[in-house]
Amino acid sequence: MVNDSHETIVVLLPGLWMPAWVMAFLQRKLARAGLRCVRFGYASHRATLEENSRRLAAFVRGLRCSRVHIVGHSLGGVLALHATAVHQLTTVSRIVLIGSPYRDSFVARKLARRAPGRWMLGKMVPDWLAGTKPPAPPGVEVGVIAGTMAAGLGMLIAPEMPRPHDGVICAEETPVQGMVAYTQLNVSHAGMLVSRRVGQLIARFLAQGRFQAGSQPAALRADKEFAYRTGREP
Repeated sequence: MVNDSHETIVVLLPGLWMPAWVMAFLQRKLARAGLRCVRFGYASHRATLEENSRRLAAFVRGLRCSRVHIVGHSLGGVLALHATAVHQLTTVSRIVLIGSPYRDSFVARKLARRAPGRWMLGKMVPDWLAGTKPPAPPGVEVGVIAGTMAAGLGMLIAPEMPRPHDGVICAEETPVQGMVAYTQLNVSHAGMLVSRRVGQLIARFLAQGRFQAGSQPAALRADKEFAYRTGREP
């Protein structure tokens, strides 16, 4: 429990099936940048999106500090955005999604066609894919990092998924409506958790609200590409 109401805390969220400790390497990188981090584990498979959102909201409020940032990998980024928007977490000021399927998931939809795949996805992923995707909440700066190194389990499940992708999530699935920064890196889905460059960009965004010069125009290009390829509005 944090008692200093003026301290900024960074909450780190893992992805589907992943325990909180997988964020430890990133936590150390951010700590070296002077950021205090805590990890949040959640029942990514057996609990619903709303159940986990309520638990995350209670956790964030329990920190008792006036400023919170959240960094979520894969499904963790989805949870971060959903909990902040739906439960109006006013202390959250910045969110970074890394390899998160905000718009859709080609791999998940293929898995959902068969019973074993539906079991693997659990409850959260179908909830997210079927629901309304909240935009960046008012007053919250959202940054997105997408990977383009095609190396991951998703290639075995859906080798035909559109490129570029990180081996699990397609780059076109990652842009968030209302985000303020977006970038693509030559890194795989799992590699994001140990990438020095990813850690550097996250630390910069949490400090400055941007990844690098020109990151927002890249986000706009990604929006246009998504609309072109899918026929859906970004």
